[in-house]
Amino acid sequence: MLRKFWNYLGESQSYFFRALHIIIAIMILSQIINSNATERESLSELSFVGVVTWFHIISGIVLIGLGFIMSAWMISQRGLRYYFAWTYFDFRALRADFLTLSRLQLPEAQAGGLAASIQGLGVLALLAVALSGGVWFIADLLQLPQANTLIHLHKFLTTFIEAYIYCHGAMGLLHFLLTKVFSKSHA
Repeated sequence: MLRKFWNYLGESQSYFFRALHIIIAIMILSQIINSNATERESLSELSFVGVVTWFHIISGIVLIGLGFIMSAWMISQRGLRYYFAWTYFDFRALRADFLTLSRLQLPEAQAGGLAASIQGLGVLALLAVALSGGVWFIADLLQLPQANTLIHLHKFLTTFIEAYIYCHGAMGLLHFLLTKVFSKSHA
């Protein structure tokens, strides 16, 4: 089943993008899981919580880089308007996708459509969360008074990436199941 899903992703994604996509998803899930075991106060301790906190920070920094790589790849391959047509007040593809959904059919991915817009928002959410965490870390190291506000902003923004990864993952799996596993043409 995993190989079938990997091949399914390959129908619309290059090998590089598929691998990057999966690495980022696994890292985000890891961040969500280990975030409950992090404590700022343990940064200077050699303890389980200290190690988990440093792992969270280091992998968050890696996610900043991977988020920029993913953004650059997406924009270089399809352009800014493909993912953010709505910022140009172009809602034609979104409207078409919602009409398709209203007929209980799955829309195909298209420039400015629902899938592309959601993917663009997901990358923005990833960068917002990772960058806010990185800025907090620097502010905390410098003992700036804004560090406390920044960590609360980081935690708030995390809500969006958590909702995104769960919903995006669920929709991707549902789309895969409906089109490749349970469809009449593949029965």
